[in-house]
Amino acid sequence: MLHLRIDDFDLRAVAESGQCFRMTELGSLKPGYPVYKVIASGRCLLISGDPQGDEHSFLAGCTESEWDDFYKDYFDLNRDYSIYRNYADEKDSFLQRCMDYGKGIRILNQDPWEMLISFIISQRKSVPAIRTTVERLCALSGEEKKLDCTVWHELNPALPESIVYYPFPDAETLAKYGPEEINSTGTGYRTGYIMEAARKASTGELGLCGLQKLSDEELLEKLLELQGVGIKVASCTALFGFHRLSLCPEDVWMKRVKEQHYSGEWPESYRPVLGVLQQYMFYYARLEHEKDQIKIKN
Repeated sequence: MLHLRIDDFDLRAVAESGQCFRMTELGSLKPGYPVYKVIASGRCLLISGDPQGDEHSFLAGCTESEWDDFYKDYFDLNRDYSIYRNYADEKDSFLQRCMDYGKGIRILNQDPWEMLISFIISQRKSVPAIRTTVERLCALSGEEKKLDCTVWHELNPALPESIVYYPFPDAETLAKYGPEEINSTGTGYRTGYIMEAARKASTGELGLCGLQKLSDEELLEKLLELQGVGIKVASCTALFGFHRLSLCPEDVWMKRVKEQHYSGEWPESYRPVLGVLQQYMFYYARLEHEKDQIKIKN
């Protein structure tokens, strides 16, 4: 068990800010201290706030070298997010409120392939349904791994002693499945889109590594060439898979926010880090206070 001190980091805000589908609550050490299961790049981590410490104290089920070599970057802890928040206009009371509420959000450094397929799946699905389909898709490969959780179980016997999990399948693995197998996970009309993306990525027609070198505009253009990928899926993939912090995915919540708080146009001064700022707005608007105040305009 690793004891950590981290500033400007909120596990719940990260998990519920719409950017990942494999960071979920496993249980709690005690009331108010949920334990999150994070599956990324073939690894599985349990992490929680430390009940014996303050708001900056955390417990992580990994070694110090694993934290330094992988998870510190995965959670984007090498960046100072106050720099991004400083882009916000002091007179923008809505955004200031959102940032105060969601302080601790970080843009995770996630795998581009996983993000592409996950956000193709996300179209017209609720978050719980997306998570279920993603987990079923991962389990298709049968590449079962087990995580020893004994130390967590000893802290709270309600937590499991071990966890079975499945890494996200690579393009070559997904390309081997037929439509019935893919569809059995709950992908529905997205089945063909997933199969086509897997075919292109596995044959090299879609070179995800090469996309890293493209400008934001070029990256979006390439992603939009894929069947079943619209601007929202492309923007989500670019922001959460390629860490393009200027890109702002717009779902129904963000469209309402833009219309009702910004007269339908984002401030130009926000553009360089709009992807970060929208995470604060999305988290606040969808999950908390503004959900009863932001109305759909017909």
